[in-house]
Amino acid sequence: MKQDEMQTLASVVDSMHKLAEGLETLAIYLLRDAGDKQAVSDAKATEDVKPAQPKVMLEEVRAVLAEKSSAGHTDEVRKLLQDFGAAKLSAVDPKDYAALKAKAEVL
Repeated sequence: MKQDEMQTLASVVDSMHKLAEGLETLAIYLLRDAGDKQAVSDAKATEDVKPAQPKVMLEEVRAVLAEKSSAGHTDEVRKLLQDFGAAKLSAVDPKDYAALKAKAEVL
């Protein structure tokens, strides 16, 4: 091979190395950006999820209602139950226990 051909090949090889380094850098940035977008997406999804309220048990509601009733608020307790569409506590929908308990506590 002639000297000119060797220099040309060396130049091509050098350019290919630079191209490979550039592609590697580009891949790193693209992966980082994709990771950032995923992290932002995950953060938004986490924000959208509302924390579950603690489940209120029948016994807790019964205790609050009994306390209020024995403190002289029997009529208010009956009215509260009626507001929830029930004549007695056992007829109240369990999903309404937390709201019923909260309203009874302020009597």
